[in-house]
Amino acid sequence: MEVKKEVNFLTSNIAYSPDGKSVLSGSWDGTVRLWDITSGKLTKEFKEHKGHVVTVAFSPDGKTIATGGNDGSVKLWNVATGKVIRQFIDYYGSRIMGFELANMSFSPDGKYIMVPYGSFFSAGSKNARLYEVQTGKVIKEFEGLFQDFSQDSKYVLLWQGRREKVGLFGSRLLTVLYLVDIKTGKEIWRIENELWKGAIFSQDNRHIIAPRALDSDDIIFTFSLVLLDASTGRKLKEFGRVEAQTPNGLHIFLSPDSRYALTGEGILGFTNVKSIYKLWDIEQDTVKKILDSSSSLCAHEILNTIPTFSRDGMSAVMNDCSSMKLYNILSGEELANFIGFENGEWLVTTPNGYYNSSEKGDQYMGVKVGGNAYSIDQLRESFYRPDLVKLSLSGGTLKEFKKLADIKEPPSVSIVDTPKSVDKDEMTVTIRIMDTGGGIGDIRLYLNGSAIVLDTTRDLNIVPSKDDKGVYKKYTVKLLNGLNTIRAIAFNGDNTMQSTDALFDITASFKTLTRPSLYALIVGINEYKNPKLQLNYAVADAGLFGDTINKASSGLFEKIVIKRLITKDETEKENIIKELKAAHSLNPDDLFIFYVASHGTVDDGEYFLITSNVGSTSTAKLKTDAIPQNTIKELIANIPTTKKLIVIDTCSAGALGDAMQTAMLTRGMNEDTAMKVLSRAVGSTILMASTSVQQAIEGYQGHGLFTYVIAEGLAGRADSDNDGFVKTTELANYVDDEVPALAEKVFKKAQYPTVSPSGMGFPIGKVK
Repeated sequence: MEVKKEVNFLTSNIAYSPDGKSVLSGSWDGTVRLWDITSGKLTKEFKEHKGHVVTVAFSPDGKTIATGGNDGSVKLWNVATGKVIRQFIDYYGSRIMGFELANMSFSPDGKYIMVPYGSFFSAGSKNARLYEVQTGKVIKEFEGLFQDFSQDSKYVLLWQGRREKVGLFGSRLLTVLYLVDIKTGKEIWRIENELWKGAIFSQDNRHIIAPRALDSDDIIFTFSLVLLDASTGRKLKEFGRVEAQTPNGLHIFLSPDSRYALTGEGILGFTNVKSIYKLWDIEQDTVKKILDSSSSLCAHEILNTIPTFSRDGMSAVMNDCSSMKLYNILSGEELANFIGFENGEWLVTTPNGYYNSSEKGDQYMGVKVGGNAYSIDQLRESFYRPDLVKLSLSGGTLKEFKKLADIKEPPSVSIVDTPKSVDKDEMTVTIRIMDTGGGIGDIRLYLNGSAIVLDTTRDLNIVPSKDDKGVYKKYTVKLLNGLNTIRAIAFNGDNTMQSTDALFDITASFKTLTRPSLYALIVGINEYKNPKLQLNYAVADAGLFGDTINKASSGLFEKIVIKRLITKDETEKENIIKELKAAHSLNPDDLFIFYVASHGTVDDGEYFLITSNVGSTSTAKLKTDAIPQNTIKELIANIPTTKKLIVIDTCSAGALGDAMQTAMLTRGMNEDTAMKVLSRAVGSTILMASTSVQQAIEGYQGHGLFTYVIAEGLAGRADSDNDGFVKTTELANYVDDEVPALAEKVFKKAQYPTVSPSGMGFPIGKVK
């Protein structure tokens, strides 16, 4: 994979939150990022440092973070609000080439924070200040650079550096390592006349482990690992050999049970930097695994090879130039790679290509398929899998799923023999598709961002000429008055990867005799063939939504057609499909709304809308009796309007049995992922009540909570800019904010809707 957008070097250590669910990292541009390490999401950014971030730390309760930058400040932040609580201006921190990481840490009891300042090469200088977190007052100053707190917060480990002359012009770096009683300031023990780096306490306070320099050839430092008795400083054992370009290029971290040590070594070569991360078995005095050994052009890595254990000791995270990597300690396998871009977008990938990302994050990563370069977003419908990223982060295996290496190239697509202007409301668009080795699958056309054609017939029985290896398809497309941007794509033979976009602008000029119309297909299913699937509020919800749309849209459209399907016969699979096909006669400027209140589930990697004719919810019967995601996608994508809104208020049928729930969690994508993929595929805004592991909450004011909130939003509460119109983007934001808040307030339960705006934003209601 190759980054295609500006990414900042990681210039700080990486800190785990006390609950082990989040990690902090700091970058060259002064940005501190908070990652959810369980789901693979960037949850927050902290931006107030004017220089690069040198060090980050979590408070023991996880509510506060501290960040130190080379702008001379340490800032305390409230994690929940993202606001700065307090700032210390006297921070210096020793920096070689601007990257030396001066330790900063909260005491384990949370009362204090140790902040480095000054130059540690100045003998007798006070290089570490102990601040009281609650008041910001300096409690005590210590000589030497801070290394670590004892776990009982009674002692602090420090070291002081000095230069000793060697010969006439030479010198060597030496340090004094010593332990001090925090309360009295009394020195407990010290070790002099050696070079130590990065000493840390074990979790039980019994031991200290530290790298000790054995020799230096003025280019490479060689260290051993030394285990010390924490109470006396006595050497218990010495083992191993690690190397680093400078003393600051070596870092060490202990596992919570003190069985393992992680070292990060950085060595500068002639053309690149080599970073090596080793897992040491302390009892056996051996390297158990080399977790990573990679080269890059990031010269600062010689000072930034910093590994960090997770709180449970089962995984480790480490810097890799401009990203962080998460590894499974037991297997030594990489689990995920986290990348934050300068513009706030982000991307998390697994080694076999599955990813989670912000809205545009997948556009900034390139991949090689068949030796050619593509953007990873061309794999979105197959590899955008937040659920699989989450599974990988938890230590689960993805071996049963296809790999990026297995994907074949997509065809190339161009729009040919098509005029740039017409004087009518429709025209024929000609698409040329050339097979590049991976076959030809589905073909899609988008008009101004919304899907208007999804061709799955693969009827490409046009014999190419000897001089032309391409095949051709012609599509009649309805146009809007004015500028029309046509986007065409085609997939490879197994529909795993789409082609690069073919874009074409057409200007249409014709007389418009009528205003746009609204067509709403509204489905509410209370009764099913399987009585266990019965619902109480679906029909009432469909009625509320239909009445609200009818009232809110009055005056906006030439004609309003609201088709309601609520009886058992009307809501069978074939009838719903027939009514969706009826919408294929709409015009580009019309508005189509599809609302359904029913059951929905994901099984064997596919979303299914459960219709009234469904009896058995086995995988085999769902595929024949329910409406699968691909059918929904094809039906909606072929509706020629550029304005589509899909509202799905589904209670997860997966709750009916543990077997299906397990299948949803492990075998395939969840509903949230399915709807986001569908939204991008059809270029429509989708609002969905709940995910596959939540139940949509029913029984609020005689309706389901989700639909009630939507009705309130359409009635005017979603009009955030007070312009008198409720737009799809405003409704999406209102639902996203209000549903979780009301669910918690009224029911004391969590309900997080899926909100996936795509395509054009447009008014759907007028505030009366």
